[in-house]
Order: sequence, then structure tokens, then C-alpha cells
Amino acid sequence: MTSTKNFLIGSTILLSIAASLPLIMPYGVFKNSLETKLSQMNGGKTQIAQIEFNYQPKPVFILRDVVIERPETAKVAEIIIPVTSYNILNWGKSMRNVLIRNAVLSRSFALDLPNRIKTDQRNGFKIDRLALENVSIKLDRRTVGPIDGELRFNANGNIEDLVIRGDQNRVEIQVHPTEPGQFKVQFNARNWELPLGQPVKFEFLKLIGTADVNGWRISDIRADLYGGLVTGSAQLNWQSNWQLTGQIFATNISVEPLMSLYSPITRSTGRMNADARFKYQGATEQQLFKQAQIQGRFLIQDGTLHNFDLITPLKSQNPTTLRRGGQTSFSSLSGGIALNDNTVVLHNLILQSGKFQAHGDLRISQQKMSGSINTQLAAGAMMANNQLSISGLLAAPELNSRGALRPNHEERTPIIDTEALKSEN
Repeated sequence: MTSTKNFLIGSTILLSIAASLPLIMPYGVFKNSLETKLSQMNGGKTQIAQIEFNYQPKPVFILRDVVIERPETAKVAEIIIPVTSYNILNWGKSMRNVLIRNAVLSRSFALDLPNRIKTDQRNGFKIDRLALENVSIKLDRRTVGPIDGELRFNANGNIEDLVIRGDQNRVEIQVHPTEPGQFKVQFNARNWELPLGQPVKFEFLKLIGTADVNGWRISDIRADLYGGLVTGSAQLNWQSNWQLTGQIFATNISVEPLMSLYSPITRSTGRMNADARFKYQGATEQQLFKQAQIQGRFLIQDGTLHNFDLITPLKSQNPTTLRRGGQTSFSSLSGGIALNDNTVVLHNLILQSGKFQAHGDLRISQQKMSGSINTQLAAGAMMANNQLSISGLLAAPELNSRGALRPNHEERTPIIDTEALKSEN
């Protein structure tokens, strides 16, 4: 109890002395010493334009306009050092909870941080924890960031990893240095929507890979998405323009919430398995998802097409036009998909639903639809065929029928009860 009491009293005295420093000592007295310490720590000559002391909300030293080597290499608007008992008792040896605010780093400086910020073996000076706020990295033609995060150090004083958190802590990026210029990068997200492109919402998303000056090789993609699982791999390059390529495999995805992102009216229900290769590219990371190229295959089981009634046109042998509304249930719907920018092509579509089947192709561009579908409905020995042309808007498709064809003579062919077949299927 006595030792604890003495420690608290001593800490209070030290804090009081620190708080009185602005009144009794000009900062220039230890400015040169601090610049030397920082230069030893980061491996580059460090200059501090100004040192201030603030009492509120907590006592801190503020180093303003700090330049490492030259402004193009690293420039920090503020380095904030809290006046705590730990930092006072370990002054010259270690600092904790230092904050770097409003900084711009060159790409080479950022990549070399694991080699720069480490324990000074001669003087034993190290940083325990280093927070980052509004830090950007300057590339050749653009800037990445700003980001907020925390540099964590191991017992030897070397960088253990960089942790970046965002979007109300739903996103976390862990960067761990491995070899010179090489980093292990892990991206974790929970209940997170894609900030670019369509707002696809992931229950959980994890990306693991290695990064260097050229980009990020994502060796493992795992995601929980709309009740199903997505796996795959990808490569993100940022050397010149931004480009993302890769392959994914989806299992047991609920397609209704996914398709509703594109059209809440014309959509499908059911569970989907799919695989796809993709390519996105853009001049900046903000433009990355604006140019998309996707090639894939899919199979949806036990679902219903909403706003698409493919069976009703089989009732009439005369040309008809069916405008929006209705639905078609199916046991399976399969096909290929090709997406290029804003154009989606669905090809080799095959729909199976008991005695009814359909196959065709569909194109969607700028919310406009075009395509053709051949349908067939069999009831025992009786059969009806139809060819439909698709037009109109995605939200309001038009099905134009040439008239159902029946192979037998009309007087000997009974009318097929399509309503009964709908309920049967």
C-alpha cells in the first residue's frame, strides 16, 4: 500500500512539473535533443518547426510541421506526445500512445517503415504504441488514404503490425511486415456493404494475401453472403492504374436479396451455386468498380421468376403481348453470364419446371431488355411450343408471342389446361 501511495504521489509531482514546463523552460532547450532522438528512430534527419504544450483536454506536447529528410519524403502536421507518468519516467528510452496526425508519406518511406521505425540499439529508445490519424501515402500519380490506424510494436521495439479500422469498426485491415518490401495483409469485415458499385452486404468477409510495391496477391477469399458461402482468389494491382482480377465460387446463395439490388420488381428467388472470373479496372481506387468484366456460370434451384410469366402465352395460338406481372416457378434455372461494363448477357438459359421447360438468351443494357426464349409444355401425348421475344425495361418486361404451336390438327388437339399445370408444378 505504501509503495503504491508513493508511486501515485511521485507521478502527481512529475505531472505537475511537466505542466509547469511552459512557464519555466523554453522548448528550444530540448528541441535539438528531440530531433536527434527522432532521427535515430526513423533513420532520416528529422526537423521540428515548432513545439507547443497544451493543457486541455489532457496535457500533451505537440510537435508541429515535422519533416523527415525532406517534405516529399514524409511530412507530419502534428506529433502529439501525452504527458503521462509512463512517458515522463521513461523519457529518452520509450514513449507510449504517441499520435501522428495529418501526415503525407511517400510510397518508398511507407514501404520502408519496418526498417526505419525500430529500436535504437545504442540508446535503447523505442515506441510502445503509435496511433495514426488522417495519414495518406503519395504514389506516383495519386494519393491513397487518408487512413486511421495503429502501429503496434513487439518486445524488441520493432513493428509487429499495422491495424487500420474504419466504417464504425466494421472493417479492419492488418498489415504485418515479413521480408523487406513484403507484407502479409488480412482484411476483415462484418455486416459490411461494398462502398463502390452495387451495395452488396457481407455478413462476414476475409481476404488474406501478400502485398508489395506492385499490388496485393489475395490467396484466400472467404465470405458469408446472403446465407451462402463464397471462396476464391484474386490479384489487386496498383502500380499504374488500379486493376482487380480473380475467380470466385459461390455455394447456396439466396439470390433474391442479391438480384433485388438490380431490380426489386423483376427478380428471382431460390438458392444459387455459381463460379465466375472477374476483372475490374480504373484510374483510381474510387473508379475501380466502374469498369467490370465478368464471365461465369450459375445454377438456381427451387425458385420463382417474378414479373416473368412464361406459361400463359402457351394458352393462345394467336400472337399475343404480355406486359409485366405474373411469375414462373422452376425446379432449376441454369445458364452463363457475361457482364461488360453496364451490359449483362445471359446465355444458354435453361429453365425446368415439371412438364414445362424453356431455353433462350437475354441481354440487359441501360435497364433495357432484349432476347428470345423458346418454351415447351407437355401434357401426356399433347405438346405445345412457343417462341417469345423479350423487350421492354427490366422493371417492365414485354413478352411477345407468335402463338403457341401444337403438332396435331387443331380439331383433334384438346386445349391444355395451363392453369392446372401451373398449380401442379
